[in-house]
Amino acid sequence: MATTGFTTELIQTDDLPEADSINYQPLDRHHASTLLIISLLSWAGLTTGWSVIITVTGLAARFSHGYLLYLLPLIALPIIIFFCRLAASLCGYAVREQDVHYRSGIFWRGETSLPFNRIQHVEITRDILDRFFGLSKLKFFAAGGGSADLTIPALREEEAIKLRAFILEKVGADHNDD
Repeated sequence: MATTGFTTELIQTDDLPEADSINYQPLDRHHASTLLIISLLSWAGLTTGWSVIITVTGLAARFSHGYLLYLLPLIALPIIIFFCRLAASLCGYAVREQDVHYRSGIFWRGETSLPFNRIQHVEITRDILDRFFGLSKLKFFAAGGGSADLTIPALREEEAIKLRAFILEKVGADHNDD
């Protein structure tokens, strides 16, 4: 049987770079506000549903202090505020020589890396909250994917435009090197 000359070298795990060495940039300070608004809208819907259930079932009337059941959802407010601020503070992004990274999450931490040579398209989007706070989302689409493979939220509009231009320039240079 003929050999093809193909070999693969074993890489020692001690030689791998440390993931903690990535210097993540924080997202815009308004990211916490956008998370809080979205969470409070959800909270308001759930609180309304809770109040309707209490009223329709007559649950509040069955207890001497039944009106306190209407105030029960207020307990969640400080928790929501705390976790929105914490979630925003733990998010960050990094643009390095060959790739872009994004991290997020409190309990389920996620770190996504996307090499420039896989990026096919980069777009900037702004929803209503983003426009209100002057923010943008940078979405990266890689080869073979139908949806965004990486999204960095809460970037200042100017920063998103500069990052998009820089990354597209890098992607163009990478694709021209092939």
